[in-house]
Amino acid sequence: MRRLPFPALMLAAALLALPIQAAAQSTSRISAALIDEAVLVSSSFAGTTTTVFGALRGPDPGRTDVVVVVRGPDRPAWIGRKQQMAGLWLGHDRVRFEAAPVYFGVGTAKPLGQVAAADTLALYGLTAASQLEPVDGDRERADIDAFKEAYVEAREGEGLYLESATAVQLLPGGLFRADIPMPDTTPPGLYTVKVLLFRNGRQLESTLSTMVVRKVGAERALFEFARDRPILHGLAGLVLALGAGYLAAALFRRVSLR
Repeated sequence: MRRLPFPALMLAAALLALPIQAAAQSTSRISAALIDEAVLVSSSFAGTTTTVFGALRGPDPGRTDVVVVVRGPDRPAWIGRKQQMAGLWLGHDRVRFEAAPVYFGVGTAKPLGQVAAADTLALYGLTAASQLEPVDGDRERADIDAFKEAYVEAREGEGLYLESATAVQLLPGGLFRADIPMPDTTPPGLYTVKVLLFRNGRQLESTLSTMVVRKVGAERALFEFARDRPILHGLAGLVLALGAGYLAAALFRRVSLR
């Protein structure tokens, strides 16, 4: 994926910050833009980085905290709890989430807990657990929280949920840059990129933009075939598996006869 060189990024941010007189007249405290609004996934895709570049307006921008959130796409999900019975680990209990983001990345310039209180972060959807809403709301809160924590840990292990206290760089002149890494397992779909400003633990303003991750080439054709014709895709997979098994058995017989 081709990216703009850093001097071009600096120029873009400078254009966002000018002129000072117009900024003083505007009620907006922030301008932000994505460097790439589309990510193309091919067979050689090894992950990418979502880069946001912007400018802060107003007095003393250095006292402002910038939080960048990249999330999407939402899909139903579940997490289960296993119990050992007769020496076997069996599925005992599970919680389903109606819509959970497959990817959720938060970037700041300092630990997120130093930006605002925990309840404020959850209110604005800045924690992974706040993105998860169980279908069964009759459970005990402690039980739900345990399932949420387990689901978040599983996603963090896959690199799909992350929180980085070094992803945002505050640059001279009220400029900032954020780099949010996305792994090679990032699924195609629509993503939202939200930039929020905080000061003294209070949210001041935010901007929202969208980004698309889509497959190209043979990967896109296979993905669309599986999505649009799931029954045929399943049958094709079954035929391929049977064919591979038949060829392996024939090869084994030929080797055995020698």
